[in-house]
Amino acid sequence: MSLCAFIRHLSSSRCSAFTNVRAVGKKQSHSYSHRFLSSSAPGINVKAVDLKSMSFADHTIDENEPVILLHGLLGQKRNFASLGNALMKQLEKKRQIFAVDLRNHGDNHDDWRSEMSYSDMADDVLAFLNKHAIDKAIICGHSMGGKVAKSLALSNPDRVAGLVVIDIAPVTYTNDDPSWKAVEGIIRSLKEVELPPGKTKRDVDVELRISVEDPAIRAFVLTNLETVPSKEKVQILRWKINVDAIADQLHLIAGFDVKSMDLSENSDLDLQYTGDVFLIKGGASSFVKNSHIPVIKKHFPNFLLTSIKGCGHWVHAESPDQTVALLKKYLDR
Repeated sequence: MSLCAFIRHLSSSRCSAFTNVRAVGKKQSHSYSHRFLSSSAPGINVKAVDLKSMSFADHTIDENEPVILLHGLLGQKRNFASLGNALMKQLEKKRQIFAVDLRNHGDNHDDWRSEMSYSDMADDVLAFLNKHAIDKAIICGHSMGGKVAKSLALSNPDRVAGLVVIDIAPVTYTNDDPSWKAVEGIIRSLKEVELPPGKTKRDVDVELRISVEDPAIRAFVLTNLETVPSKEKVQILRWKINVDAIADQLHLIAGFDVKSMDLSENSDLDLQYTGDVFLIKGGASSFVKNSHIPVIKKHFPNFLLTSIKGCGHWVHAESPDQTVALLKKYLDR
């Protein structure tokens, strides 16, 4: 099914179109290398993080491009467990589906890094594709993971068969935006949390109540705490996220870079991904605005942006059935 036919198919769904749709035009050829420079060391290829992952199929499926799921800031691969399992069961075009832990998150705590540019994180995903002998994949990312997906698509378009981005735009967010200001506040609060022996998750929850009032967000944050194996009788907690690196690199996470170049500071860069791009926005979220449409259109001309009414930023958690239904329609088109 073409993107135009897919658009017509969506018109009968419960989700509302958010903006104009660009028809699929003639594809442009690209000659980008499969490797690109890390922002941490210009001119030098830095070894990528060997990302930990989970698969939602018990066998290899070769007939269709696999799907790679990328979580957002403070997330982890298991955030996509329900979605991945649902897609595995419901897709008509069967695909291998992977969810990965992005750098400084999840089970990658044995290889924490100080750099968190999108060029670095896209390089990690590219290395994952190479390790698993995946020539092309459909990349689906939420929030920070959506920016990683976009950076990879713009730097290595020949490796991306399609793009699904959930509630994020390829722009720089500032603390003038209440949503991003709240993110900065959460990270500052985590920096102040101390984890002496004997401290419990409940203790951390109580400590965070002053600065992180929403219990759902606190519960999400606390999924990043784990108990360290110890012979001591007291409990020892540690973060599964690299809080220091995230706090230090938050300005880069707020921004958007490709091939070590900040697109907000290099607006004349003629980088495009001309594949089919499906953007899913939370109707109650402010992370994707009408003012972001021109930059989306410039770099991703063949896009469809759809809004799920009533959803906030965590679209796939707040409206899992509609998110799965939309992904199924895109992947089976």
